[in-house]
Amino acid sequence: MMLQALYTLAREKGWLEDPDYEEHSVHFLLRVDDEGRPLSLESTVDEQGRAKALRIPRLPRRTSGVSAGLLVDNAKYILGLGDPEKENPERLKQCMESFQERVTELAQATGDEGVRAVLRFLEARDQWLSRLLSWRPREEWGGDEYIAFIYLPDEVRCVHEREPVRAWWRATREREEQQGEASRVRCLITGELAPPARLHPAVKNVPGGQSSGTSLVSFNEESFCSHGLEQGSNAPVSRAAAEGYTTALNWLLARAEGRRYRHGVALGNSAVTVFWTRTETGFEDILTSLFEAPDAQRAMELASSPLRGLEPADLDTTPFYAVTLSGNNARLVVRDWLEATVGDIKRNVLRYFADLKLAGNADQPIPLWMLLKAVDPPGRAELPPLLGTRLLSAALRGHPFPRELLAAALQRLRVPPRDGDPAWNLRTRVSLIKATLSRLPRSGLPSLEVSVSLDEKNTAVPYLLGRLFAVLERLQYAALGQTNTTLRDRYFGSAMAHPAIVFPQLLRLSNHHASKADEKGRWLERLKDQICAGLPARTFPTTLGLEDQGLFAVGYYHQRHRFFEGRTANSEPTAA
Repeated sequence: MMLQALYTLAREKGWLEDPDYEEHSVHFLLRVDDEGRPLSLESTVDEQGRAKALRIPRLPRRTSGVSAGLLVDNAKYILGLGDPEKENPERLKQCMESFQERVTELAQATGDEGVRAVLRFLEARDQWLSRLLSWRPREEWGGDEYIAFIYLPDEVRCVHEREPVRAWWRATREREEQQGEASRVRCLITGELAPPARLHPAVKNVPGGQSSGTSLVSFNEESFCSHGLEQGSNAPVSRAAAEGYTTALNWLLARAEGRRYRHGVALGNSAVTVFWTRTETGFEDILTSLFEAPDAQRAMELASSPLRGLEPADLDTTPFYAVTLSGNNARLVVRDWLEATVGDIKRNVLRYFADLKLAGNADQPIPLWMLLKAVDPPGRAELPPLLGTRLLSAALRGHPFPRELLAAALQRLRVPPRDGDPAWNLRTRVSLIKATLSRLPRSGLPSLEVSVSLDEKNTAVPYLLGRLFAVLERLQYAALGQTNTTLRDRYFGSAMAHPAIVFPQLLRLSNHHASKADEKGRWLERLKDQICAGLPARTFPTTLGLEDQGLFAVGYYHQRHRFFEGRTANSEPTAA
C-alpha cells in the first residue's frame, strides 16, 4: 500500500507525464556560442542559497562507479572541479571523459547544433577553464554544483530541452526498456505486465543514509536472491512505478520553505516521518508546522479550524498517509507506516497537544524536537530512533505513549540540572510525563487524575509527596537563599523512588530551615502542615512504581509553578 500511495501521488502531481525527465536543482547555466566559447556563467542560486529546479534528463543511479548524466551534471563531470583534498585526479579525469563520450554519442546521433556547440566546448575545455575560473575562482567550487548549457541562439532554453535531444533520449530509454521485454512480469505496484526495473532510483535526504542516496528495494548479494532471479527481478516493479514512488519520496523529503523537509518532521537526527494526503489539501503544511511549531499559536488555530466547520466536511474523509524512514548506509529502513483519514489525524493530534498541556505552557504546544531533546540520555548522542517513532505514532494514532519515554523522562529528572541547561527542560519533561499518565486508561492501566495546573483537591499520595518536596525545597531557599546544592540536587531522585527513606530526614531538616526563615517561612510551614494533613497516618511508602513516580513529578512541578505564579488570596493556606 505504501508504494501504491506514493506512486499515486507522483501520478496526480503530473511527474510521470514526462517520465524521461526529472526535477533537479541546477546551480549554474553555462552559455556557449557556435564555436563552444563560453560567454557567461549565470548562477541560479537565490538569497536563501536555493538553486533553481529544472527538468533535466533522468540522472543515472551512481554508486562507486563513474556514470555521467546527459548534458547536465555536476562540476566534477563537466569541468573536473572538486575539493582537491577529497577528489582523486584520475577519477575526475574519468568523470570528464564519461560526460564527453555521452555528448559525442548524442551529437553524432542527432547532429543538433546546440549539442555540437557543447561538444566543441568540452573538446577545448582546458583552453576555456581559465576564463571560467575568472568568473568563479577554483576555491569556490565544491564539485557538487550542477551545470546546464544554453546555446546562444536559444537565449533561455537549455540544450537538454531541444527537441532532437528529447527525441533521442526518449528513444534510448525505450530501447533500454525493450531489452528486458523477454522477462516481463506483473508489477507489484500497478498490476500491469512490464519488464522489472533492475535498479531503483535513489532516495535522498534520509537521516543515516548515504549522501548519494539510499535504496528501498535492492539486492546486491547472491544470498538476497532466489529462484535464479537477479537484483530487481526479486521484487518486480516496473521502471515507471519505481521512478514514480522514488520521485514522490524525494519530493516529500526535499528541503523547502525554510524547513529541513517539505512535508516531514525530524525524529532526532536518525529518522524522519513524512506526510501526504490523497488529494492536495494543505493539511500536510499545517501538520508539519504544528509539530515543528515555528508559529505555535497560528498553527493551533489552523489545526483546529477544520473542526469548527470552516472547511468542507469532505476534507475529513480524505485519505492521509505517513511513513517513518531512516537510513542504514545504502539501505532504507521503513520504521512505521500509517494510513488513516484527515479527520482521524486532526482529532488525535489535538488530543495529543491537550494531553501535553501544563501550567506554564498551556497556550503553547511543545515542538516534537523539544520533547525528544528533553529526554536525550546524558552522555549519549540521542534517543534510539525507534522511541521517537513510537512517540509520533502515538500522537497520530491516539495510542498510549511508550512506557520507555516515561522512564526516560524520570531518569532525566533524577539528574541534577547543570549550568547551561535550557530553562524549558523541567517543564517539557513533566509535560511528557503528564501526557503519558493521562493516556494510561487507554492502555488498560488504572486511571490517574492529572490536571493541567495545581489540583489542591488531589489526595493521591505520590502527588501530595511531590507537592511536599517542592515546599521543603522552597523552605530551604527562604532560609538559606541561593546555595550550591539544593534539596532537588541531592534528594529528588531518592525522594521520588523511596519516600520512606528520605522524607523523615527532610522533615527534620525543614524545622531547622523554618527557624531561620522570615515571615515567608512561616507561610511555607503552614502549607507543609496542610499537605501533610492529607497524607495517611501510617508511614511514608517504601517505594513508588514508575507511574506513581510520574505523579510525584507532576505534583512537584505544579506546586513549584504555583510559587512562581505568586500567592493569591485564595491559594494561601489557612492556619492549621
